[in-house]
Amino acid sequence: MSVDVEMNGKADADNTTFADTELPAGRYCFHVGAGGQLVILVEERGESQVDRVYSPAAWRSVRGDVWRKGALLQS
Repeated sequence: MSVDVEMNGKADADNTTFADTELPAGRYCFHVGAGGQLVILVEERGESQVDRVYSPAAWRSVRGDVWRKGALLQS
C-alpha cells in the first residue's frame, strides 16, 4: 500500500506518493493531527516513526493506510 497526498496549489499530476517499495522494511501510513497537520509515518513491526509533517494549508486530501491510537488501520 502507498499513501497518496493531494497537495494544495499543485495539479493532480503533481501529487505526492509515498510508496512502500521505497522502504527496506515496513510501510507508509498517515495520521491527521488535531490541528489538521498531516503526519506521514513509517510503520515497522507495530511501531511508527514520523517521516514527514505537512501543515493544514499544504494538503487537500490523502488516501492510504491510517495510523490511529497506536494501531495500523488498513484501507
